[in-house]
Amino acid sequence: MKSTVMVVVLATVVSPCVSAGTKAHNKMTKAAARQQSMSLSTKSAKVTRLVDEAWIFDSDKGEPAKATDVLRKAVRLDPKFAMGHEILAQVSLDPAEQVREQHLATETKGNATPPEQTVIDWFQNAADHKLIPAITSMNDVLHKYPHDRWLVFLANGWLMQQTQYQRAAEVYENSGIRNSPGLINNAAYTYARLRQYKKAFALMEQYVKMLPHDANPNDSYAELLRMAGHYNSAIEHYRAALAINPHFYSSAYGIADTYLLMGEEVRAREEYKKAFEQFPVVPEIERVQWKTREAMTYLYEGDLAGANKAFQALADYAHSKHMSQMEADTYRQMALYQPRHSEALAFLNEAEKALQEGSNVSPAGIHQEAALILRARVELGIKHSDLKAADAALSSLAELSEESDDKMIDSAYQGAEGARLFGARKYKAAIPHLEEDTDNPYSIRRLAKAYRQTGYISGAKRTDEALATFSDPTVEQALVVPAFRKCLGNPNCNANLSAATMKH
Repeated sequence: MKSTVMVVVLATVVSPCVSAGTKAHNKMTKAAARQQSMSLSTKSAKVTRLVDEAWIFDSDKGEPAKATDVLRKAVRLDPKFAMGHEILAQVSLDPAEQVREQHLATETKGNATPPEQTVIDWFQNAADHKLIPAITSMNDVLHKYPHDRWLVFLANGWLMQQTQYQRAAEVYENSGIRNSPGLINNAAYTYARLRQYKKAFALMEQYVKMLPHDANPNDSYAELLRMAGHYNSAIEHYRAALAINPHFYSSAYGIADTYLLMGEEVRAREEYKKAFEQFPVVPEIERVQWKTREAMTYLYEGDLAGANKAFQALADYAHSKHMSQMEADTYRQMALYQPRHSEALAFLNEAEKALQEGSNVSPAGIHQEAALILRARVELGIKHSDLKAADAALSSLAELSEESDDKMIDSAYQGAEGARLFGARKYKAAIPHLEEDTDNPYSIRRLAKAYRQTGYISGAKRTDEALATFSDPTVEQALVVPAFRKCLGNPNCNANLSAATMKH
């Protein structure tokens, strides 16, 4: 399990020592690292210990629920500890708590040190969808404390959320910190997102060796193996994690996710059912995540009625829990696979209605989800030859992207613009847009075709390979990748030139 976000501990950089001169140098290095570490403003030694305990749970052990419980104790003991509220806002898996604690962090930041205030400003600006000020604050505090493992962890995690994978990798590499299990875990996910699996697996081997009696290293290793398409090895590592800790529920759900991606829908549903029975109490965000994937098993089978029933139940559940963004995203996903245009549009209207309620979601979350809904409108317009509607949605998405400076929103716009140009057979013009949206199977598939149409055969083959191993359990993956894999394995089926598959 990738640690959810970020908790505090003061950093030190330790180098191997082999001589008196080296030892002296190490003392200087440690002293310099302490000076470069951001201290906490709480005056309570107990609160400091609790924050350190939370770091271990969230970063090293991958147990954010336990980290959240510890941080709640910390802010109860010191309610004016602004940085404690900020950390809790980032670690919590409860959307309502995230919003509430972010507000409390900003409200009490007058009690914090200037560097802590900069961190709080960073995340408040991010929540308000003011990304340039957020990035400026992040860069300022990271420039002052480049070797603080907390700040490196914080920056790496946030940049990953923003899909700024290369920058996230640079932050880790420039830190020089190589002895923190939590940072090693996060860095491995970063390299995996960059599809640099050799680096990712090497770090995971190191992580497992550092914490041989903890479940999270094997769980994380399994997830990265699954991302790379090594499904059987992933299941082995998930089972190894459960052998170490039978209560490490994410591994049980991870096994179900893996069978889903393998196309073993019935087995996947059995594993989801078993996991929900064994672990009935999980954070709501994670419950919705795994219920979404359970619903996707029907989509893999082509059982649209079963998928509709499961997704609708999930949307109703999210609504009952006042999770507007999750309700909206559930309806968005339902729209993508509907065979009738009118039904798809009805679900997108429901998505927008849910998002407008704005319950327990930040302005940033609202803008990002709105962009995904607009992207879906473009896809559906192209699919059903309603180009007027597609162009209108694309225009709105372009405006949103221009105003936001948000990489996630920009990726949605680039993918949509690439889809429009691709549909018009303007392959050369489509390529630079599609290259900016390589986390989306629709765009990857179009990119491979565009490369081939413009004579870039080696690029087309490389992109085919990326799509064939694309293993994020999303509705887009379910709609694109399984059929693509079958065509690659069938000499009578040209997956790259199939008008039917390329129409979406």
